[in-house]
Amino acid sequence: MRTRILVPAILLAVAAGCDGPLNTQPKDSIPTANAITDSTSARAALAGMYHGLQSLSSYGSDFVEVGDLSSDNAENSGTSTSYAEIDDNAMHSFNGIALAIWSQAYDNINRANEILDKVGALNNFDPDTRGQITGEAYFVRALMYHDLVKYYGGVPLQLHPTTDATAGASLTRATVATVYDQILKDLDSAQAGIIDSASTTTVSAGAVRALRARVLFYKADYAGAESEAAAVEDDFSYELVSSYPDLFTVNGTETSEDIFRVIATPIGDQQSYLSYDYFAKALGGTYTLRPTTNLLAAYDPNDLRGQWNISFAGSRRYGSKYRSITGTEHFPVLRLGEIVLIRAEALARLNRLPEAVAEMNRTEARANAPIFTLGSNTQQQVIDAIVKERRLELALEGDRWPDLVRLGIAATVLDIDPTQTLYPIPQSEIDVAPGLTQNPGY
Repeated sequence: MRTRILVPAILLAVAAGCDGPLNTQPKDSIPTANAITDSTSARAALAGMYHGLQSLSSYGSDFVEVGDLSSDNAENSGTSTSYAEIDDNAMHSFNGIALAIWSQAYDNINRANEILDKVGALNNFDPDTRGQITGEAYFVRALMYHDLVKYYGGVPLQLHPTTDATAGASLTRATVATVYDQILKDLDSAQAGIIDSASTTTVSAGAVRALRARVLFYKADYAGAESEAAAVEDDFSYELVSSYPDLFTVNGTETSEDIFRVIATPIGDQQSYLSYDYFAKALGGTYTLRPTTNLLAAYDPNDLRGQWNISFAGSRRYGSKYRSITGTEHFPVLRLGEIVLIRAEALARLNRLPEAVAEMNRTEARANAPIFTLGSNTQQQVIDAIVKERRLELALEGDRWPDLVRLGIAATVLDIDPTQTLYPIPQSEIDVAPGLTQNPGY
């Protein structure tokens, strides 16, 4: 049986050093300034960068789980104080999970920055190899900054590796607009370099287009988001799988719908804890969190997604989307189902309603869910239907909270203080970097 240890925030800060997580060196990545000397060592550094995405504070657990726990999709059913605060939308600036997510994201950014700086300084790469390697690093940096800006608002932009232990003291927060500008710039750089169009467990050209569609969608650039989503559908060979459960096999079997996945294995810190945290104790899980009755009620009884995502052990409902108790299911960071629904909502907001409904019907039909018909429905009613479909399709993948926030309805739906729609900047960071301002309400 695996034992999960939730390290208190103060211990994380001590482990990172007195200057806080923004100034840590990347772990399991690049041990010295001259470690990257050729394509072999650069690819080893890339492996370290991807390894960071497996962290329990990243896609292995916390980052995914809080996206549902903060919302009406999941609730705390364990003993974690940090998770209880997140569930209640009553966090403090010392919340250990909020710190862990922040710290790991910046660690991942630092790994990408090491690759970009070192590979950029070497002249022993052929252009295609250099472009692919740096393109993957630009993508991961863009992905991490988008994860951060969705939860914390404007955040510090670190575009070079941290080498000076005092560098973080003068950091300030960039505006949300500036962070988004950097994300899109990084994605342009990634697209210019990446030539791989087939891989799903490393960054491909399709993954870059898919992430840009997501980023533009969250920026409310619906014309841009629709165009990028259309390119993902039309220019690549992705297809929706015919059976929804096939997306979540215990051994991470590749499917035609996968765009970018984070690998999980039963080895040490490469395990996913998503099934472990959602599974009932009688089935070997910790039952740390569970789907809400509200989510259960949102599914039509015939919807195969509800039947797959929520199960019962006796009278206890539990999350069953991820089913490998040893944590071997790969996490779908980007998949075609999301892109289809990004395009559907973008089309609806552009008032192209028949196209929007046809796009949404693709995921409904796959799930044996009731099919929405346009009829006399208004534009807002179509948008509302697509938002609900996103909830049903992407449940327990961490998208519900960011959706509620981007739509400006989190406070109303959850009956919470509007200041809680941003996570707190970790107090341990503010303590060593006075220029970092706190989000309102903390």
